[in-house]
Amino acid sequence: PQPRAEAKPAPRPQPQPQQADRFEQAHNSVSQVANGAKSVSDAVANTQVRRAPGPQKFGPWEIPGRANNATVEAVNTRGARWAGAAGTAASVAQLPGAAYLAARDTRDFFRNPSGATANKAAGSLASAASTGLNVVKGGLELAGNVSNYRAAANAARTAFTQNAPEAARAVANRVASTAAREAVEGGSRQVVRAAAARVAGEGLESAARLGANAARGALHGGGTAVAKAAGRFAPGLNVAIAVADTAVAVSTIADPKASPGKKITAGITALGSIAAATNIPVVSQAGAVVSTVSSFVGSFF
Repeated sequence: PQPRAEAKPAPRPQPQPQQADRFEQAHNSVSQVANGAKSVSDAVANTQVRRAPGPQKFGPWEIPGRANNATVEAVNTRGARWAGAAGTAASVAQLPGAAYLAARDTRDFFRNPSGATANKAAGSLASAASTGLNVVKGGLELAGNVSNYRAAANAARTAFTQNAPEAARAVANRVASTAAREAVEGGSRQVVRAAAARVAGEGLESAARLGANAARGALHGGGTAVAKAAGRFAPGLNVAIAVADTAVAVSTIADPKASPGKKITAGITALGSIAAATNIPVVSQAGAVVSTVSSFVGSFF
């Protein structure tokens, strides 16, 4: 009799990576669209600035020897508010996918601890942190800009209608919006008053000027509490974003599976974020745009 063949053990079920790959692929597609939109919004936002005297800084810290130089600061224009809304929405769109990848790669590290899985988890966590910090910063700046505009407009409208109760509502709204626009953009007392009087019409100039005074008064000391918070925390958030982007670059460069294009764009993104954390004219603006464009290009590798 022929010997009976030994029964082969059933093959162990292999993990199915398709679901994880599907989520990652979806995240990459969202990132491509979101970073493309953010590149445009950042380019627009970085045109809505003005030069101002003061110490040049990296985040909240003064740069030694740069106390009496030109600096750049954002202006609260309509374009800046729209660009801020678009940029924040783009960051929000990327947040779920970034959080998923961070959780997945951290889980994989604990299941299979190694240098490679640790590096991948660190990079994913840093990427999620950068995305989350961009959401916080963008949302805080947008909320501050919108709240200051509304506060200035409401103050101007109230003062105008109190001094010209016979004026039509449309005129009051026109005076309020004009005074608020000029005030949040940093117009001088004369400029804001003249603009408000010009749109008020004959006989209402005096009330319009009082409305303009109220609009400027609403912004005294930085404006609303939300706007003050944005001004206080935004520089530190810029530094935190630069640190997170640098950590992503270190992780990407250390990954032997990452393509040269991915490594190069990760490094450029980090350098751009570091430059964007300053208030140095041109350097800050170029850094912000370069960082976002590099992220957009890197998403295709």
